[in-house]
Amino acid sequence: MNRRTALTALSLTLTAALVASSAPARAAINDLVAFLERADRMATGQKPVRADVTWKDSDGSTGRCVVYLDPASGGRQLLAAEASGFRSETPLGWEGEGRAVRGAGAKPEKIGVDDVLGDCGLRGIDFFPFWKTDYTTAFISDQNHRAKTVSLYAADERPYKLYVIEFDIAKMVPLTMKFYRAAFNDLVRVRTDSGHVLAGARPRPTKIEIRRFPENASRTYTLEWSSVESVPEDFLSGTPVSAGVGAGGGSHDL
Repeated sequence: MNRRTALTALSLTLTAALVASSAPARAAINDLVAFLERADRMATGQKPVRADVTWKDSDGSTGRCVVYLDPASGGRQLLAAEASGFRSETPLGWEGEGRAVRGAGAKPEKIGVDDVLGDCGLRGIDFFPFWKTDYTTAFISDQNHRAKTVSLYAADERPYKLYVIEFDIAKMVPLTMKFYRAAFNDLVRVRTDSGHVLAGARPRPTKIEIRRFPENASRTYTLEWSSVESVPEDFLSGTPVSAGVGAGGGSHDL
């Protein structure tokens, strides 16, 4: 065997070894991408639903609101807070802008899906799979038999740099979500979901805990979900929204 033949054989051997060693890594990436795609489908509603929401702050104060999720025509979320009269209509996705009125008689104004929705404190991103990004750049940072924790780099146009999300492996729903704002050490928000039930053929949390680190504050939400035939029309105009037992026992209007 001459020198050229030997070098060619060595090159082919090294190439084959590299291909063989990279195959498991590619398979792992493909598996994670498939899991995340299933998780965002699981978080995307197919039928209109309603949540009667009560919240309680760490200082003991409480409040109520009603949320509607309507997947039709690209999807929208409607929210009405009881005490302030705040109402909003936001997209179920990052694209587009929402509208809000701050109280009775107020004029509608533009609002983004990451803006705080009045005194309720929730955001539009709390009701759709906000973590959609280039899943091939995601990686698993922790995993056990029950859950896997995935780090995802946010798209450049998003207000966050990184999401770290713990997913329930069997249910394919997020359990804990960490939001990093300007840098990878800039943790600004942690959300924890629990008590999932089926509503509109999709799992929905009945308890949400949100910690906001800039304000050093926390709030716990209890949600009672129900399926609805349709969502209210002219929502921002202040048409009364009947709130049921899930919003505090007894029927009343928001």
